[in-house]
Amino acid sequence: MSILFKIRTVRKLVKHKLIDRGVYAKDSHKNLIIVMYHGIDKHEHTIYNQRFFGKNTFERHLVSFKKHFNILNADALANGNYAADKPNLVLTFDDGYANNYNYALPLLDKYGVHAYFFVTGLNSVEKKVLWADAVDIVAHHGKKKSKVTVGGMDFVLRHDEFTSEDGSLTLPAYIRASEHSGYDEKALIMDQLLAIYDFTKDEQLNDYWQLMTDEQIKTAAQSENITIGSHGFYHNNLGSLSNEDAAAEVGRSKNYLEGVTQKEVASIGFPDGSYTERLNDTLLQQGITQQFVVDYRFGDAGKRDFTYDRTGLYPNMGNTHTMVYKILHQ
Repeated sequence: MSILFKIRTVRKLVKHKLIDRGVYAKDSHKNLIIVMYHGIDKHEHTIYNQRFFGKNTFERHLVSFKKHFNILNADALANGNYAADKPNLVLTFDDGYANNYNYALPLLDKYGVHAYFFVTGLNSVEKKVLWADAVDIVAHHGKKKSKVTVGGMDFVLRHDEFTSEDGSLTLPAYIRASEHSGYDEKALIMDQLLAIYDFTKDEQLNDYWQLMTDEQIKTAAQSENITIGSHGFYHNNLGSLSNEDAAAEVGRSKNYLEGVTQKEVASIGFPDGSYTERLNDTLLQQGITQQFVVDYRFGDAGKRDFTYDRTGLYPNMGNTHTMVYKILHQ
């Protein structure tokens, strides 16, 4: 073992010890970091999904972020008003959960931290539930071998997952790849899921599926710490639709949210990070001047200054210190 290797190993161990104590290495050269949250609950209960942080954990995040980052609002991001002496950070929340309003918003206001809330248009349909949450909850509580039929295919509940008869396709994968732009197919799936297990009647599960009401969206938009943006209308994977259908869905979402908030909606967080280059350019023409993806697919950073890559944050990333270190040094 070479001496150089030993030195590097010791340095790495020391650095990790410092991380655990809350001391961060200063060798990150990132100028802008955008993080993506989903839900905030009371106790960081991840049995249905791995996306929700507890409100106490989220508060620790905010304290740490304020210490180590310059946190940007929508105007600062648009105008490139970045700090030169520390990394710049933008916070985003996908899906428009009521728990964002109930738990995240009070903390954002308490610490004066800005975040984007990306919201769907599902308040205007009969079943105000994201299909992914319905699948996750019913897959956990439903009776084994329960069946959902869609597109001429049967999806059977096995091992907390709905899969096709041959096991080659999951129900979520089918929905994400669907080219249906409306809500009829999702309503059909939702009816079958609720017939298997009606989670809307269990108040203890409310944090894991309820969306912000129009009144909550309006109130959140009035906070100086919140920017309301589109998350599509039906939470379709926009990259799987035709460009015309995808643009129409975002346009409908924009009109709906502007009607609720009485403010311009000029940003989007793409559901599941699904987008196309053509859609980027079409949405820009529609006034969507800030477009947030997850994992660039087309080298966007080099050719589109209105698209922004994001890093998803999840409980399995570890404690706050380790998480911030990963953000800075990924």
